Amino acid sequence: MVTLEQLIDRWRRDDRGPATLVTVIAMVAFLLIFSVLLQTALFFHGRDIANSCAEKALKNTRSQYGNQALGTAAAYACITQAGAGDLQIPVVLVSKNIRETTVNITGKAPSLVPGLEFPIVVNHTKPTERVTNPGGIG
Repeated sequence: MVTLEQLIDRWRRDDRGPATLVTVIAMVAFLLIFSVLLQTALFFHGRDIANSCAEKALKNTRSQYGNQALGTAAAYACITQAGAGDLQIPVVLVSKNIRETTVNITGKAPSLVPGLEFPIVVNHTKPTERVTNPGGIG
């Protein structure tokens, strides 16, 4: 019967098997960590595109002569220019009233794992610009 000490001593002298096993486990762990980092980068890149396009839509909508159609068109043009694959299935909703203008952009980030979705939701609200005549002069 072989004791535990003999097995450990045998492993120390004969390292043909464990080196391969350790390399395989290390490579799998490395690829898993790399995939998670890449997926995270894809998510944040898609969110940055949504934020940038929401700001452009807000700028075109909240101005004195801006409207919802201009803002929506600006957002979709920005998303198309940035790359259709970076923000998938984008939906732009623009609303404007006397007090505030709101732009909502939803979509999803590209996924490395089929069937796994990473939703992106961006909401921007700012006051609507309006021309006033302080003091009634002019």
